[in-house]
This record gives sequence, structure tokens and C-alpha cells, in this order.
Amino acid sequence: MLKLVTSALAVLAAVGVLGAIEKQIPGDPYTVGYSARGLLIDGEPRVLTAGAIHYPRSTPEMWDPMMKKAKRGGLNTIDTYVFWNMHERTKGEYDFATDRANLPLFIETARRNGLFVMLRIGPYVCAEWNYGGFPQWLRHEKDIVYRTNSKPFKREMKRFIAKVIDVVKPYMPENGGPIIGMQIENEYGDHQRNFGHDGDLYADWCGETAASFNVSVPWIMCRQYYKVEGVIPTQNDFYCDQYLGNHHRKYPEFPDMWTEMWPGWFQRWGEAAPHRPIEDIAYAVAKWYAYGGTYVAYYMYQGGTNFGRTSGPFIMTSYDYDGFIDEYGLENWPKYLHLAELHKHLLDNADYITGNPVPRAQQLVKGNNEVLAHVYGEPNVDYLAFLVNANPKKNATVRFDGAPLELHRWSVTLVRRQAGELKPTVLYNSAHLSHAVRQALESPAGFKRISSHAKLLKTQTISWRNVVPPVPDDMTIESDHPLEQIDVTDDRTDYLWYRTRVKVPTSCLTKSERKLVLEDAGDVAFVYFDEKFSAMRHGRQDQLATFTFDLPDKIAKNTGEAVDIAILSQTMGMAHNQQHMEAYGRGLLGSVLLCGHNITQGQWLMRPGLEDVDDGDDAAVADFESKSVTWHPYAARSHEQKTLRWYAIELDVQALIDDEKKQGLLDDPENYPRYAIDMASMTKGQLWINGHHLGRYWLRRAPEKKDYKPCQWCGYGGWFWPDNRYYHLPRSYLRLPSEANPQVRNFLYVLEELEGDAEEISVARRISTQPRGHEDRPIHGSRPTLWSLFVHVCAFAALAGAAGLAVAVYRRYKATQGYEVIGEQNTTTAASNEDADNNERSRDGTTE
Repeated sequence: MLKLVTSALAVLAAVGVLGAIEKQIPGDPYTVGYSARGLLIDGEPRVLTAGAIHYPRSTPEMWDPMMKKAKRGGLNTIDTYVFWNMHERTKGEYDFATDRANLPLFIETARRNGLFVMLRIGPYVCAEWNYGGFPQWLRHEKDIVYRTNSKPFKREMKRFIAKVIDVVKPYMPENGGPIIGMQIENEYGDHQRNFGHDGDLYADWCGETAASFNVSVPWIMCRQYYKVEGVIPTQNDFYCDQYLGNHHRKYPEFPDMWTEMWPGWFQRWGEAAPHRPIEDIAYAVAKWYAYGGTYVAYYMYQGGTNFGRTSGPFIMTSYDYDGFIDEYGLENWPKYLHLAELHKHLLDNADYITGNPVPRAQQLVKGNNEVLAHVYGEPNVDYLAFLVNANPKKNATVRFDGAPLELHRWSVTLVRRQAGELKPTVLYNSAHLSHAVRQALESPAGFKRISSHAKLLKTQTISWRNVVPPVPDDMTIESDHPLEQIDVTDDRTDYLWYRTRVKVPTSCLTKSERKLVLEDAGDVAFVYFDEKFSAMRHGRQDQLATFTFDLPDKIAKNTGEAVDIAILSQTMGMAHNQQHMEAYGRGLLGSVLLCGHNITQGQWLMRPGLEDVDDGDDAAVADFESKSVTWHPYAARSHEQKTLRWYAIELDVQALIDDEKKQGLLDDPENYPRYAIDMASMTKGQLWINGHHLGRYWLRRAPEKKDYKPCQWCGYGGWFWPDNRYYHLPRSYLRLPSEANPQVRNFLYVLEELEGDAEEISVARRISTQPRGHEDRPIHGSRPTLWSLFVHVCAFAALAGAAGLAVAVYRRYKATQGYEVIGEQNTTTAASNEDADNNERSRDGTTE
């Protein structure tokens, strides 16, 4: 019978996976090209397994451990976008060296780990990233129109690409570097037709511009449905094998490249967590290679964190994406293990895939096009076969190369027969989960609180102060109507105050009219009447909304009297995937109505930011403590009033250090401790540690909407629970004591926009336990012989006899000691109670 030749344990063995990858990068200068059967390294087509890791979504100390994990997981290529607004925040001023913007270090780290790099320059990237990667100054260029045949846009785009190419020149193949491809634009096929003829001219310009740089690697354009000369068109989707037939006909000279295989999905605030089944991921990838693919890149392999204000509109700070490595840099073991095994077999058998033409599919069941064989090599002699059962409900029993096989529904089975072998061997089945994978599914990653909040946070130093509408100063702008927010703030802060003073109209006497209405507003508005906080309203995604606020009766009855109205408008990230993003606007864009009376025209004061703090600038917040502002000591019940409020909290780092030493967490530099801030006691706002902006937080509960699934191929969990309770706290952002500086202080600044108990904020450690290795039985094991049955029966009888003897001896001993053996009916009570407590605590993945 057929047998399985690897297990999850073998997948992780260094010799098994790394041996197939180590030879991928020559080290010395080499060449890169392409043919119909793949990207060519020194003239040889390669099977490439890539994963996206975005350097700004993790910290530099995370890069090397993650790349080592990626390589052990069977990857030979790292994929990343280049983020224009990380590198040129001010026009003409570049930063490719500071912290998370250090692109050269990221690429060098890949090179040191023997990994290729696919560099997707764009410079439009989408990526659920603020403004799709565009710097905010770009919108001010005269007559500019984004992503079409616009001279100002093409000029700035070409200038930035040239800068990137200059920066990464040491990492090109002629210098022994890891870069094997570059991308211009991004998913332009989704928008090209909307721009008409100008869209076609722009697409052609992208190809001509790419060629003009004369680099030594191929250029790609993803989701590019219309031909662009000299550029490889690639695909992005949940499944992509369906595109290959048309691709082979239209582009016979190009390789089949899947630049974004989506193993999960991102989350917006208020959405449940998506989880794509690992069997489905493996099925989609194996099927891609069956139909001729030679390159796949997981988007994302490691999702990371949207630090600061880098996320797109209403996109959560966590960009975990349910990837193979989690937001904190630890393995998501079920996906990691199951796909690592597939990668091993693909790389071990790459010569079959790239050394043969794409085979014609063969029916394994007559008249059934759902059960097919794709055979690379010489049938029945020397081959690698992909046996596909595309039926989502029924298994299929087939006979292949003389062997009976049961093909699981919705699965791909890899079968190999080498020259001289008498029968084929089953290597892998996408629907078969190894013992290690099943074990990992039963022990998902979670968080462990380091200690009680009173010990970990120096609560005696918690202080707070309210945020109130500002008085006019030199940053205040006057206008006869509300101005568009981003034009005023330049997107350097989420916040813009709008303030006006008007007389209460007589229509407010009618109770049903006592409303303040903001038409076409976005994204969030906090309203104050006479400097007293009233309420908050918010929209969703990147859509404008109408916000309605109740006018207090006390104010409504004072008709003819003046009322001060202050509106704090907040953006939740700029659009990342819209047409005409240069015209994107936020704030108060429509009419402002008070009791039905239009007060849009009048005297308006506008001031960006809060308390002289630029929330887009880490240094400004780090200096916040030294500002001449009044703070109050934290006391019980001081958090109950709904209003914007700053909290300054001193973090007791020594508690973390003590826990690290006790647990031996620093013994393995690759698996150093990962931390998170537990914000379960808060509602909505932003937080910083030692001046580093960790991001926005929002404890929104995910309502159960069975018909709402942005990722229709994903399962969803976490209904009714806050969708983002934990916020990544990189260890490198902590100030750790040393002999030279033993008295360090670590401050966590929290801007709470509504209400919360800051004293309950705590620190937790991310836990992801590696499943123990275990050899699985073969998928199709050999039938037991009579001798083996006899041996098993004898062994079982011996064990039973020994157990019975042990029980008899124990009972005899207890009797001699004067004890009476009691039945076991009460022995599970304590354990059951303990399990109940543990289940209650673990509902949100937290353990004490």
C-alpha cells in the first residue's frame, strides 16, 4: 500500500527543509530572468515559495527571528511593499535608516538568512495602509491626479522609484544581493478601465518607466488584466488556479506568479476575527502548482502591527491577518506546520515542476472534471502527480498508477514515483492534518498576565488631566465656514477642533427639533456644548455619514442666548483604496444644522491637535511630561465621567525582568518575550510608550452578523467580544536598567476619548506553545500481519496484568495501614471547578 514519507516533525527538521532552500541564493553575483516555467536564477527555473513581511509593521529586532522561522517554514523568498510615506514624509527629505524605516537592514537580514526578496515598490501599495502609502504632501502638488496619465503624479512617482532603486542597489543580483524582482504600481487592473484612455496610457507608461531604469531583475504588475509590454502580469486572490488557462493563452512567454495568496483577512473595528481553514489554504496552493504555477507569495505570512497612525480607515491596529507568524513574531503553529510540509515537498521535487511543460489534466473518474490528475514527468515511470478532488462535499475512490486511493473532498494529494521504484508513494494530502497540527489546533496562542496590575503598574504615579476645547492661539485658523480637515492638519494629527458660537434659534423650543446635525462628516465627532462633553458619533470604513446629537434641554430653552459649540473631528486613517484619492476629504464637509437652522456660514475657529501634542510625532508626545500642564493624582471613581482624558502611567519594568529571569525567557534569542498592553478596562483612544506611538485602540464588541463576511472563505470567531483588547508592546521600546543607568523610568501615555479605568491597565506576555513532535501513521498504512496482531495482543495482556497486580498491591498496602478504599464518585469535583474557572478565564485567551 501507499505510505506517507514525512511528518510534521520531519517538516521542522533543519536538514529536511533548509537543505532544499540553502542552495537557492548563490551568494556571488548571479542573473535573474524568466521563462514560461518560472523565474530563472542563473538560467535555471525555480520553484519559489514567498511570504509577505512588511518591515514597518514590525520592529528591527523582530526581523531576523521571523526570517529564520520563515525559512524553517519552507519559504525561500520574502515579499514586501515599499512605503513611500514612511520614507519621504516631507518632500525631498528621505529616511531609509531610522527604526522601522530601515529598508536596507531589512533586505540585508533576508540576505543573511539565505532568502530572496521580491521588492514591491508601487509606490501605491494599498495594504490597508494610511493613504495607500502616499505621503500627505503629494495631494498639494498642483493639478495632480493620482494613478492616471497625470504629469505631476508621474513625475513624483518616477522620482521616488529612482530613489528606492538607488538605495537598494547594493542588494541587486549583480552584487550578490537577494532582490529577484520588483513591482511597479499595484492592482491597477481594478482601476484602469475607470480612467478610460488615460488609464491605458498610464499603464503603458508604467511599463516604459520600469524598463527605463534598466535594472537586472524582472518587473511585475499584480492584478494587471491588460497587457503591458515587458512587465509580468501576476494574480492576487484567495484562489488563482482559475486564471491560469487564460494566462497561458494570452501570455505564453511569462511565468505563472501568484503575488498575493490570502491565507486570512484584515479586520476593521467592530468585526469578528477571520480564520481561513488551513486545509483550504493548502488545497489552494497545491492546486496552483498543479495547474502550472511556480511562484506563490502569502499575503500576509506575518501581518504585524499598524503602529501609530499607519492604518487605513477604521482598520484595526492589529494587522495579524491570521498569518503563519503572528503579530508578535511567534509561529501560528497549525498553519505554519501544515504548509511547511507542503513547501518541503514542492521544493524537494521542484525539478519535476520546472523541468516539464504544464501537463494536460486527466480525468480519474470518467466524465468527472472535478477529480483530475496533473502529472509532471513520465507517467507510470518517473513523475510527480497532483491528484485534485475539487468536489467540496464528496470523497472520491480512484485507481492511479495501479494503486487504489481515497481522495478526500476538496483536497490535493501529491504522489511521486521515481525511476526504478515499483509503486508510487503518497507524499502529502492537503486535507490530512498531522498529529502535531491537530495538537496545535487544540492549544491556540494566547496571553498571560505577568502579574497583578498593582504590582506591574506603579499605580501611585498614575495621573490624569481632562482635554477641553482650546482657547484661540497662534495655531488657530479663522474662517466663515468649516474647512476640510486634512487641508488644515496635513494629516499630522487625527484631531481637528471646530468651534463656533451662535444664538439658539426659536426652533429649538420644539422638542423634536432639538438636534445638532453634521451632514457629510467623517470619521468621528465629539461634541461639546458650552465646554461640556455631550456625545461621540462615528461612521464606518471610508464612507461619510450624518451625525446627530441631542441638544440639552437647558440650552434649547434659552432661545436667543449664545451657545458655544465645539466639535472635535477625528480621522481614523486615510483612504487606502479609492479612485481619486487626491480629492479625499474629512471633517465637516456638509451642512451643520442646529434645530434645523443652518449654521454652516458664520464665524468658525479651527485648531489642529490636542494640547500642543502632535499625535503623529513620537518625539512631541515623549516631551509631553515636561509641558506646563496640570495633572491630577488618580483616585477611585475619577474615571467615570465620559470625556477625553490623558493618563500618565509609570510601568514597573523590573516586574517584567524578574518574570523573564524566572521563566528563562532570554535563553533563546529567537524567542525572546513578547508583550502586549491589556486595555480591557478602557474604551477608545491612543497610547504611547516612552514616546513610541503604539497605535489607536478601541474596545468595540463584534456583533454577530452571520451574513457579514468580508472574507467569505474564512470562518469567524469572537462574536460579542472586544475585537482588539491587546496592543503590541515591543520589548525594544522599553527602557531597561543597566549598570550604567540603573534608574530608568518607563511611561505609558494613554489618551482615552470616552471612559475607562486606567488602574486596571496591565501588561501580558504572548504565549504560543510549540506542539511536541510525533510521527504520524501513514495516510494509507500497511495492513497488519498475523504476527503483528499476535505481538500487540500479548503486549496489551501483559500491560493489563501488570496494572491489575499494581492495583492489588496498593489496596493491600492501604488495608494494612488502616485505611478504607473509598469510591471515586467525589474525586472530580475540585478538578471540575478548576476547569470551569480556567474556561471562564480563557474565553478571551487570557490566563493568570
